[in-house]
Amino acid sequence: MSRHFWCLTLFLITLFAQAQKKPDSTYFLSSTRTQNLLGLTNNSKGIDTVLDNTHNYYQTGVLGNMGLPSYSLIADRQERGTSTFFNWNKLNNRNDLITEDDPLNFSTYKVYTKITAAMGQKQEQFFKIMHSQTFKKINFSLLFNRYSCLGFYQQQQSLTTNFVGSSNYKTTNGRWGYNFYYLFNKLKYQLNGGVNADSLKSPAYIFQPKNIYPFDPLFTSGTAKQNIKTSSISFSTFFRLNKGDTSKMILGEKGDTTYEAIPYKTSHYLVYETNYQSNYFLYVDGNTDTTSQFKNQLYSYAGQGSHDSTGSRIFSNSLLYKLRTANNNFIFYGGYRLEAIKYHQHTLDTIGFNHVVRAGFTLKIKNHRLSSTGEYVLNGFNKANYELDAKYHYIIKNGFYMDAAAQYQNRLPDFNLLFYNGNRFFWHNDFSTIQTQNIKASITNKKYKFYAGVFAQWQQNQIYCNTDALPQQYKGSTNITRLFAGKDLKLAHIHFNNNISYQFTKDTNIIRLPTWVTTHQLYYESKLFENNLWLQVGFQARYFSAFKANAYMPATNQFYLQNETTCGNYVFIDFFISAEIYPVRFFVMAQHVNQGFMGGNYVLTPNYPMPDRSIKCGLTWLLFN
Repeated sequence: MSRHFWCLTLFLITLFAQAQKKPDSTYFLSSTRTQNLLGLTNNSKGIDTVLDNTHNYYQTGVLGNMGLPSYSLIADRQERGTSTFFNWNKLNNRNDLITEDDPLNFSTYKVYTKITAAMGQKQEQFFKIMHSQTFKKINFSLLFNRYSCLGFYQQQQSLTTNFVGSSNYKTTNGRWGYNFYYLFNKLKYQLNGGVNADSLKSPAYIFQPKNIYPFDPLFTSGTAKQNIKTSSISFSTFFRLNKGDTSKMILGEKGDTTYEAIPYKTSHYLVYETNYQSNYFLYVDGNTDTTSQFKNQLYSYAGQGSHDSTGSRIFSNSLLYKLRTANNNFIFYGGYRLEAIKYHQHTLDTIGFNHVVRAGFTLKIKNHRLSSTGEYVLNGFNKANYELDAKYHYIIKNGFYMDAAAQYQNRLPDFNLLFYNGNRFFWHNDFSTIQTQNIKASITNKKYKFYAGVFAQWQQNQIYCNTDALPQQYKGSTNITRLFAGKDLKLAHIHFNNNISYQFTKDTNIIRLPTWVTTHQLYYESKLFENNLWLQVGFQARYFSAFKANAYMPATNQFYLQNETTCGNYVFIDFFISAEIYPVRFFVMAQHVNQGFMGGNYVLTPNYPMPDRSIKCGLTWLLFN
């Protein structure tokens, strides 16, 4: 570890001697599938010029090691993660999966490369590269992530691989073009079932090496592993029906929404989209014949132990009509999608179809922008399911702007919550469709570094996993509300950044989240050596109030209710040094420096302690032109 650290330090010193002051003007644009249809893009230039949170390259979830299953402790909008209505499996790995709700269409007018590498104790290794360039109007982009870690406890090793390759092209007159991407995720990890609860009560626990503590044999045999693979390949193409006049093309403004040639007159397009998805989940555990009793549920390792797998394949085709008025003030699309579905599990093989109508629009009037999308299943496996989304953006004045979003869904549950036939669990449920409504509104001022907002969600027929780790449907309505705010304070070179969430619900028998989740940063910041070195030195803290956290069941990869253990009411404190010598940013961080000084209840899931004190370092290198 020390050898790698000093090699990195020497490299940075050499780079510092060659530092350049000249800024870069590269614009890197990204968009999701829906944003691409609605003519909306995101500009990452603002993000690339911010040093804040360089050290937060990965936020460990709730099971104590990067890459392990997790769920959010903050109530927020839950994106679908797929372009189809059929959801095959409720995966609790959203932080480690790139999905179709993430930006997958990229473009840049120069060569853009961003490399992030980091390392830490317990053989933690993190590598991420993003590259995009345009060659003769054809853009090629690449995104690759790979990270792994042994973890502090036995049987916690994880390995995550993400890959996205994409390309897009548009003719000079904008009459024809295409978007293409290939997406692949592979997650491999070991599961110990949690540390034995009696071990956590030992006074010596805090200061002893953690790999000596045994796992709980109630949940796994000690050899449990999970393997998740998802992939998607997509191709879309458009053709403008009217000829247009290239002499009447104008260049849109550089900014947060668009940077492309826009015709003066209304244009009409035909759009074709095709997509293929493949998903696979495998759970392996045990190599001997044993039986265990979990609560009221009897399960066993049969034969050579558990070997449960599920998977799905989905093929879809869409044909759309799209209208775009002069200067992109109004865009509308509408059409039809056919989904062909194949789901397979032990003794279960299902084939189905969905016939879906789709529509969406974007409307811009001065400082207002409203966008909305809707989908409805006319017939098929998900018949009468629908989803409506609306987003509103308003630029007020003096740097203030407002964002609002609303969502309404009526959907069948994920298929593995309806049918499951595994070695340790079996169920066949006749659940009703789930109705979800949520709204989110916020006001932000970038100049004064301030934001505040509210999120509220109502759900009818919510599905949760009960104290027996079995899926159950609540025949009623649940709701949760979150108030959030953030403010960055500054006095000379001292910065004090704050983010606070307060969330409450009357349905605590189903929804288990901490009431307070706050993050704070107190650091010194300055630009030294004739502004060649941008430096931040300070502390950050994360606090979670006390709550009855959900427990984890490895056999089904689900979090479930428990009433015995209270988690939270603990502050995680990190010390960090972040710096930039353009075009390289680097950091050194001592994570969880307060370990051993504030008790041993640094647990966010029962029997799964969070990492001990550790040292991490890394860098981000921006390469342009």
